[in-house]
Order: sequence, then C-alpha cells, then structure tokens
Amino acid sequence: MKQLPPVARVILGSVLAIILLVILKPSAPTRDVAYNNARVRFELADPQARSPQIQLFGRVQSPRAAGLTSVVTANVDSIPVRAGHRVSKGQVLIQLDDTEAALARDSAKATRDEAAAQLETTRLRYQSDKKNLTLEKRLARLSADNLERIQSLRDRKLVAQTQLDQAEEAQARADLSLSQRQLSVSDFHNELARMEARLASAEAQLKQAEIDLGRTTVNAPFDGTVTQVSVAPGERVRPGEPLINLFADTELEVRSQIPDRYLPAVREGLIAGDLSASTQLEGHTLPLNLKRLAGDAAAARGGIDGLFAFSGDGAKGAPTAALGRPLTITLTLPAQPQLLALPATALHGLDRLYRIDADNRLQRVPARIVGEAIEGDQSRLLLRADSLEGGERIMTTQLPQAIVGLAVDAQPVPGSNAEPKTHNAINKDSANRTPASETEQDSEDSDSE
Repeated sequence: MKQLPPVARVILGSVLAIILLVILKPSAPTRDVAYNNARVRFELADPQARSPQIQLFGRVQSPRAAGLTSVVTANVDSIPVRAGHRVSKGQVLIQLDDTEAALARDSAKATRDEAAAQLETTRLRYQSDKKNLTLEKRLARLSADNLERIQSLRDRKLVAQTQLDQAEEAQARADLSLSQRQLSVSDFHNELARMEARLASAEAQLKQAEIDLGRTTVNAPFDGTVTQVSVAPGERVRPGEPLINLFADTELEVRSQIPDRYLPAVREGLIAGDLSASTQLEGHTLPLNLKRLAGDAAAARGGIDGLFAFSGDGAKGAPTAALGRPLTITLTLPAQPQLLALPATALHGLDRLYRIDADNRLQRVPARIVGEAIEGDQSRLLLRADSLEGGERIMTTQLPQAIVGLAVDAQPVPGSNAEPKTHNAINKDSANRTPASETEQDSEDSDSE
C-alpha cells in the first residue's frame, strides 16, 4: 500500500468508501401492490322455452292502387271529389265534357248505317245480275245467229259489207256485256265479304265511340280513398294524361324486410300458422297477419320482404293508415327451447358471452342471437348458448378489455334473478311496513326508556 503512489491510493480509498456505503445503505420500506379488479354486474343463466320477437320497419301499401288516365280528348267539366275523400265503387270522380265524344259517336253511327246500306245494295245487285245474266245469254245467241245469217248473205253478195260489219259489232257488244254480267255474278261472294267487313268495321268504330262517350264520366273502380287529383275544371286533357289516383283502403298491407337470419324460423311459422304480429298506430295496438313473402328478392339486400295484412280489429283501423305511412312491426316467432334472456350489454361482439367462474374469472362462451323479448319499452336479447347451464353467472357489463381469465369483482344486477332472495325479502318487508307498525315500535321504545 505504501508502494502505491498518492494518486492511486486516493482513488482506491474512494472506491472502497463507495462500496462500503452501498453495502451498508439501509433498505427502503416496501408496500404490497393492491390489485383493483374491474367491478361488473351479472345475472344467472336461465335457459327455457321462449318466443323470440323481432322489430321490423315497413310501409303501408295497397295491392289495389290505381292511377286513372284520360281516354279521350276533352275538357274537364267538373270534379266532385278532392284528395283524401273516401269514395264508393261506381261513384263519379271526374266529369269530362262529352260534346266531342257525342259527335264522334254520331259520325260513327252514320258510317255504320252507310255500310249497312251498301251491303244491302250488293245483295240486290246480285239478284238483278242473276236475272239479267239469262237475258244477256239470249242476246248473245241472237247476235251470233244474226251474224251468221248476214255472213251467209254476204257470201252470196245479197247484202252490203256495211251490214256485215254492223252484225259483227253487235255480236262483240253482246259477248262483252255477257262477260261483264258473268263476272259480276261470279264476284258476288267476294263483294259480299267486303261489304260485311266494312259493316263490321263501322260497327266496331261505333262501339268504340260509344265507349269513349261513356268514359267521359270517370267512375271509381273500387271502394277507396283519393290520394291525388291531377287536373282542374276547364283544363283540356288528351289520351294518356293522368286524372286522379286512388287506392283500396280496405285491403291495405304493410311491406317490411325480414333479415336473412330470421327467414328459416319465419318460413316454418308461416307454414304452421304459428306467427303473430302487431303494430302501434295512433295510440292503438293493431294485430297483423303475415300473409306471404315476396317472390322477388332482387330489390332487397340482406333479406326478403314480408307482406302483412291487418286482421281482426286491426282491419277496422286500417283506413287510418295512410298509403306510404311508416310503421314499426313486432313479429313474434314460434317458441324455441333453451333460450337465454339477457340485456344487450351482456353480448360482446355478435357471438360471445362471458361466464364468471368460481374464482371470479371470465370464461368465453359462444352465443348466437335468436331474437328479442320485448315487454313495453324494455327489450332483452334472446340468445342460444348450448354450453351454458342454468344458474351460471353471466356478465352483463359491457367490458371493452374483457379477456379470458380476467379477474373481476362480480356483483348481482339489482332486481334480477342473481340477487339474493333474503335481501329481496328484507326489502319487501321494509317497503310493506305500515305507519301504524312504526308507531307501535316507537311507543315500545318509549316505554322501555
């Protein structure tokens, strides 16, 4: 040590001093770390047969909705109804001016009469041609005999050439007349067919004119409600222009899309007749009946439209459901066994629940949404979890950091099946205590004092 230089001895002494300070340093007091488990609520699993309910959104429509258009060109004379009026079948909706239609009817009638007269003339001409044909044949024979005599005399130089030419001309005229008469008689059936066709066409035009005349009065095709009037008195309308719209308010339906995941149960219930539905309309609950499913799924994405009809007392209230009115439908499916009724917060993601085991740790349980259980304004999910048994604790708190094995501080949901019965009984007894009993208790306390 004495052989070391002074600087080295200083450095070595400093190192030894530091080592001794580290070794002899008193230890800091330690505290146990407290682990705060997440506090969650739970209910007890209670699988049993339940009827799933689903909420659907639809619109009122009518299978019999008509948009009436003009068939003739005319002026609007009068409109005795307005939008919103209820009308009966055959009731006058719009009256058009029938002056032009009446003139067209009269013109068609005159054309029909003319065609009928031409047909009768054709028949009379045929009878006359048949009689004249016989005379024409006799004249042709006489002309031929006369020509033969004149030609014989001419050969003997007893008559002039002029007489022979006149006889040949008379023969040619007789043959031409006979040929024309024969053609007229032979063509009778063709001429008769033409005249009959012309008469049939004229009669069809007359009927069409009469129909057009009748269509100047626009009548209601069925009992219903007027939704829109597209014209005004004095307006001139042409064929194809819209006049008035109405729908059959006694045959209303509600069209609503049913999601794909519910379709198998809905189809089975529809076949078995084990479905029920209802809707709220102006403060009244109206029953509905699922009549059929739409045959075309092209317009629907993620489901198929169902067509509901008002039934029972709902059919009487149906007229208050205006066309196109949105409605919320509650559809009750057939009962299914072993379903859990839990609040929506119990479901994590779309396919899992968390069971709380005996060590208060979370265990994942696969689950599938079947429907809802709707009671008034409250709604609970109906779930199928085949691996769960009755009485197991199901976490109902939505815990974002939920993982398998996470320790939790589990507390029962107040008022649920997980709350101890003794505690419920004490609360009920406390709530049922009357003022009289409290007075008696106070008097006993005062006596004891």
